[in-house]
Amino acid sequence: MHDDRDLVEARLRRVLDERIRPAVYPESVPLRVAVWHAPGEPVPVAQGLAAEPAPIEVGARWGAPWGTSWFRVTGTVPERWAGRTVEALLDLGFDENLPGFQCEGLVYRPDGTPVKGLHPLHQWVRVGAPVQGGEEVRLHVEAASNPVVLEHHPFRFRPTPLGDKDTAGSEPQYTLTRMDLAVFDETVWQLVLDLEVLGELMAELPVDSARRWEILRAVERALDAVDLQDVKARSTGPRCGRG
Repeated sequence: MHDDRDLVEARLRRVLDERIRPAVYPESVPLRVAVWHAPGEPVPVAQGLAAEPAPIEVGARWGAPWGTSWFRVTGTVPERWAGRTVEALLDLGFDENLPGFQCEGLVYRPDGTPVKGLHPLHQWVRVGAPVQGGEEVRLHVEAASNPVVLEHHPFRFRPTPLGDKDTAGSEPQYTLTRMDLAVFDETVWQLVLDLEVLGELMAELPVDSARRWEILRAVERALDAVDLQDVKARSTGPRCGRG
């Protein structure tokens, strides 16, 4: 048998990155964003919600080392999205190569009710499933700009002024990357999970394992079946959801 394992595995990574994962959110619109930087230590939630923020644009730098910033994000769900699942995508400037040890956030409703946390692997907030269209969205994010003090793989501790607030300075640490409302396609999301799990399972099995080759051929057939111009058209229905 021709050993094309490396080719198929590389194809899986490429199609996931370039075609399938982007199709999880097929439509999006920008949110309006404003920010208030708390002086000194974190403030009570009521104070953070009541503070008057200044407008900030995606692409702007924010967050002194060990600081706390309050973001206000607002927008309107497009009428044409009625009947669909919509989420807010809030990327504070995360490095997705790390699960933590960097900036993080906690999302609140205007009444101060906490909704969920934000971190590199969890950047979404459910708005409605389904939405009616026309809903006004207003969320507040208490964001901690914890500096990155560990080098990437392998993790190593080296002398750095960022480890102490008194020596870390005030240079902004992060770039606001994405603040959008987006349609969430659960069917495509399920396809991503299936392919990710199969790819990871293959990598754990011995190269000469019959099971590994069975999975490889199943993945190859699945990739052949996906319409790269319209991923949703040839993917299977959802089996479980996220809330």
